[in-house]
Amino acid sequence: MVLATSLGGCRSVADKVSKEVEEVIGSKDSKDKDTKRPTPKKKEEEERHAEAGTDEAPLEAEEATPAQSYSREWVVSPSGSDEAAGSRENPFRTIRRAIEKAGPGEVIRVQAGQYAESVVIDGKARKGTKDAPITLLGEGEPKIVPGKSSGALLQVRRPYWIIEGFEIDVRGQSRFAAVFEGDTQGATLKRSHLHGGTLGGGITTYGQAHGVRIERNHIHDFHKPGGDDSHGIVIQATSRDIVIRGNDIHDTSGDAVQCLKPDSGSQAPAQDVVIERNKLHATGENAVDIKTCRDVVVRHNRMHDFKKSSSSAGEAVVVHYSAKNVRIEDNEISKAGKGIAVGGVTDGANPTDVVVSGNTIREITSSGGSDGAGIRVENASKVKVEGNTIEDTDGYGMMLGLGANGAPSSDLTVKDNVVRTEKLVRLGKKRPGLRMESNRYAPGGLFKAEPKETRDFSQWKEMTGVDKDSSVEH
Repeated sequence: MVLATSLGGCRSVADKVSKEVEEVIGSKDSKDKDTKRPTPKKKEEEERHAEAGTDEAPLEAEEATPAQSYSREWVVSPSGSDEAAGSRENPFRTIRRAIEKAGPGEVIRVQAGQYAESVVIDGKARKGTKDAPITLLGEGEPKIVPGKSSGALLQVRRPYWIIEGFEIDVRGQSRFAAVFEGDTQGATLKRSHLHGGTLGGGITTYGQAHGVRIERNHIHDFHKPGGDDSHGIVIQATSRDIVIRGNDIHDTSGDAVQCLKPDSGSQAPAQDVVIERNKLHATGENAVDIKTCRDVVVRHNRMHDFKKSSSSAGEAVVVHYSAKNVRIEDNEISKAGKGIAVGGVTDGANPTDVVVSGNTIREITSSGGSDGAGIRVENASKVKVEGNTIEDTDGYGMMLGLGANGAPSSDLTVKDNVVRTEKLVRLGKKRPGLRMESNRYAPGGLFKAEPKETRDFSQWKEMTGVDKDSSVEH
């Protein structure tokens, strides 16, 4: 979770990440300057966030992409030649050659087999358009493996390219599997299998990447030597409008998804990120780690199997540093060292405007030294904890305002939650503006308002002055 090693060696990521990515994933000369983008209008945001609906379970079986009409087809085969016409009868040998030829509305059909090359959609590659994207389509899951060139195996720096149906095997090399950078509006990576890297992660968005969709991929086994962080997906500063949907991410030494803080004060934080309907499990750190990012939605994900480590308390979701306007909604969380944590590590301002709503949290363990809490809120402001169900925790169902880092949890609202645990709620003394109401608790559980403990609900309300209209279940 702490990022001293998350993307590159022993130095602080804040000093090093941009340089490392430029050196390792492949870079382009750019005169672009970091600019802060306005928050999308509410209606536009709701429409974008609702693209996939809200009623279906995550990772349900989905039909294959329907057949489409393309203005022209290019074909690549291991038996082809780059001197050929690029047709099905006379295919190209390399994906690179087809990328140089393809235009808006056209498709590149890559036949099954192995391709030892970096797939770089840059330079001579043309731009797709919203109405006529360019599709790079694997047929029979062709495998991309490291070739002679350096950098990420897939590099996307053009808009409206759709990449689908590939296996990207990094084969233990110190590279990312895929990177999105620059003008990437409408660029999509989907239904692909990415694994086997030893750098900072599997996929990253970087260098003002925007409008990227990462959907229904299988991402696993990214590990840095020495146990350092290697994440499934890394959303870096200056990225915006990034959707991570329907992926299965597991067995990484770092987080499944991390939204990284800026390298410097001159960079705009990542903004407008949707993480939804993914299966995130069995990583070395967290499912989702939100640092200094803005306008983030984490919803309808299934998250399980996270343990305390030297760099993480085993949280499923952690929101800290100076994150702002984050919604954690309707997730299923189980088998973790902590369910959801807001606050903790500080870097600049504390997190603010965070909603934790409608989540189901179960089987939270203190094994290995974590506090085993369902939801914990520290050093943050304007946090709403509403409508969650918390069951079977080794620690307290909710821990609120204990004064971590000497800072208060201010303007905290806790209502309509159901807590069925042996240890119900622990309140610290640093909770100005706390409002608790309409919560329901299992009978006989333990309450603690520092330093007093009680199992008597009437005494709990008297001790704290809150929770007046909450109740104990019968």
